[in-house]
Amino acid sequence: MKGQTALEYLITYGWAILVILVVLAVLWYYGIFNPARWAGESVTEGSAFKVVDKNLVSTGTLTLTLGNKAGTTVNITNIAVTGDIVGTYPVSPEETVVAGANIAAPYPITVTGLSAASVGSFARFTVTITYDVVGGISGKTDVAQFSIKVS
Repeated sequence: MKGQTALEYLITYGWAILVILVVLAVLWYYGIFNPARWAGESVTEGSAFKVVDKNLVSTGTLTLTLGNKAGTTVNITNIAVTGDIVGTYPVSPEETVVAGANIAAPYPITVTGLSAASVGSFARFTVTITYDVVGGISGKTDVAQFSIKVS
């Protein structure tokens, strides 16, 4: 009699553990345990430009509002986007971003023609800005990492 009770006890717990494993497998399949799904937007700025605002539209248009924190006036010559969305925006003529007090007055840049992304998804990409320091070194680069939601 004790053997039958012990066997029933083990079988009952076995079924309970099996149900829990199936539920966990379904949750894992649907991405519930993926931390990127729950993480918010993030931006890792470079040293020359402050990202004041950003917007990525599903049609492949990235709008950045940048502030100059390089400490001097710079001319932006090229913007390259790599990662989940890809594209290049050669700036011609060069766009001048004034230094100093104008850090608080951001400069908007719109990069069009990027590869499309689906609405509501998160896009992870890198923006490399090539710029020339007015009266100084040319061809400098600044890199910013983005993980933002597509609107």
